[in-house]
Amino acid sequence: MADNVEQTETPQEQKQSSRNLTPLFEANGDCIGWICIPNTAVNYPVMFTPEEPQKYLRKNFEGEYSVSGIPFLDGASTPECDNLIVYGHNMKNGTMFSDVTQYRDKAYWEEHPYIEFETAGGLRIYQVFAVVCLKKTDEWYGFSCFESKEQYQKAISEIKDRSLYDTGIEPQFKEQLITLSTCFGDSKDSRMVVIGVEQIR
Repeated sequence: MADNVEQTETPQEQKQSSRNLTPLFEANGDCIGWICIPNTAVNYPVMFTPEEPQKYLRKNFEGEYSVSGIPFLDGASTPECDNLIVYGHNMKNGTMFSDVTQYRDKAYWEEHPYIEFETAGGLRIYQVFAVVCLKKTDEWYGFSCFESKEQYQKAISEIKDRSLYDTGIEPQFKEQLITLSTCFGDSKDSRMVVIGVEQIR
């Protein structure tokens, strides 16, 4: 599945992608794109099934049972919405979104500041600006689309205040966000989210 997909080298500077996603789209129409945090284990297809949002929670790309599942886009999101919410499991073997939890260390953020998300529309690059521990019922998960500039700014201000550390990055209205969410800690309700703002379109 991933044999013909390669990582880009310099996400902060490079807009061109060497990935060929067409075979993935042809193999499974539920595949919407590819998520990658360069130089980490996060390097996977992303699925999107709005009528059955958690279809790939315990299924692999081929639709077979898999305890690790495969990353998927929130059912309320679309590729063009204000906040792309992507879920992935925190696996003990280090796969899927396990590396997302490493962002609790600011040094890790400094070494891995960018998230790549590629769809049929092209490659988008996001800079991580907030790392937050929250509950799965947190209101942040309701922000796929913002109703106004005021709501956007308020949500950004509040989530930055809750971040584990200050990145110094200030998203501006209309700049698309991406949220990577994974389980974290001992509670079944606890999540860690890493949130990025689009840098290049």
